[in-house]
Amino acid sequence: SPETDAYAAALRGSDARRIAELELTVWASLGDRAPGFDVIEPMVRENAEARATAEKGHALDPDEDAVGRLDRIEAPTTIVVGDHDHPEIGVIAARLADGIPDARLEVVADSDHYLPLRAPGRLLELLLGPSDASSSAR
Repeated sequence: SPETDAYAAALRGSDARRIAELELTVWASLGDRAPGFDVIEPMVRENAEARATAEKGHALDPDEDAVGRLDRIEAPTTIVVGDHDHPEIGVIAARLADGIPDARLEVVADSDHYLPLRAPGRLLELLLGPSDASSSAR
């Protein structure tokens, strides 16, 4: 996709400003109108600075591919994704849910990639269960 190509180019060029701009566009698609943006924006900009530095000389090891080993996961697993997250994350979430035995996929409404800041109550409910989440919120 054009976004993916632009992101890869920004990483290769260690362009922190462009990395942050693209990450905010892709991962915080709900923008500044949604809860948590005042925390998300500075976090993304700071992380982009670190990523720009770390990407120099970074290469993936093909032997570290985990997709072929998803069926080995024995822990109870819930995959949580926002309905406004980047489409590729939806594909990844579905792949995880299909590959991990007895995994459950939950799609959270009105959320992008930053679920803990966009829908903290719903995320807490999914992680702890309805009764634990309501008692923790007090």
